[in-house]
Amino acid sequence: MPTDINGFRTRTLDTNDSKPSTRTDSASGRAGSAPSPNAAATGTTDSVSLTDTATRLQQLDELLANAPEIDRARVDQLRQAIADGRYKMDTVHVADKLIALERTLFDAPKR
Repeated sequence: MPTDINGFRTRTLDTNDSKPSTRTDSASGRAGSAPSPNAAATGTTDSVSLTDTATRLQQLDELLANAPEIDRARVDQLRQAIADGRYKMDTVHVADKLIALERTLFDAPKR
């Protein structure tokens, strides 16, 4: 129980009226909770849990990291064919690929 002497109230580590402190991770620039000062004394540890969206974004990031390199020669060929009017687009193929992409993004299996 805190002591109140002439309007001066001392705080202990267990009071709920102390402000939570935050720290900024210099590598990522993200703010996070500072380690609890009494964590070592009580044997508790801080933990982090990712939301489903964060987990899916992390999976997409891994997929992009493993994606093949861009074939610049093929890109240049297509660019020239479009400029010359020789490129004919297969709309059914494009639609199928868009549907597959949407399924990949929005119908990903939940863990």
